[in-house]
Amino acid sequence: MESLHWICLLGFFSTQAVCTWSEQHLILQSPKAISLMKVNSTASIKCSSKMHNLVGLYLKRRFYSDTEILYVSLSNLKTNINKMYQHRHSMTGQCCDFTFHLSQLMVEDSDSYYCSWRQINTQKMDAETYQSEDTIIIVRERDPKDDCERNVTMYRILFLLGFTGLLIIVSLLAGLMVWCCTRAKQAYSPRKSHNQFCICPQHSASLLY
Repeated sequence: MESLHWICLLGFFSTQAVCTWSEQHLILQSPKAISLMKVNSTASIKCSSKMHNLVGLYLKRRFYSDTEILYVSLSNLKTNINKMYQHRHSMTGQCCDFTFHLSQLMVEDSDSYYCSWRQINTQKMDAETYQSEDTIIIVRERDPKDDCERNVTMYRILFLLGFTGLLIIVSLLAGLMVWCCTRAKQAYSPRKSHNQFCICPQHSASLLY
């Protein structure tokens, strides 16, 4: 997945170096990137043009075999949609300002998407195509915000468990010290002797002398 991210980024910068009609503000596409999305989410790509004699508009994927997602005939606004996107695509707007909505996006849909306008050259009597700048879509399995919230919750639980365990250990050590001190005091307390000498009255006088 990381390799696809780098490919998309390289493709994005490479399109910046190509001199296209979009640099003359005749073809516009937005946004430049849609990232950090969840699976089954929806992405919207807006394509517009100020060119004349336009006859059609393509929406394509650049790195997935240059797949054509759809073609719009600008004469009657009829669309020809790829089978892979028939139930995952909707379009709003009119000529020549359209917004394409791609829904139920999966990780495999991560790619660089671009619009290609088809124009009739009246001088050459031939059709020419002009590409707009790409929109990079990166779909993740999980939202990083969810991962962050899970990590915060886990850290809080671990902190509470650690703090509770520390209190238990301190309480046990304090109880053990009290018990040891009490036992030691009892072991070394002086005891009265039971062997007492009795001095008879008749011997008391002799002891004095």
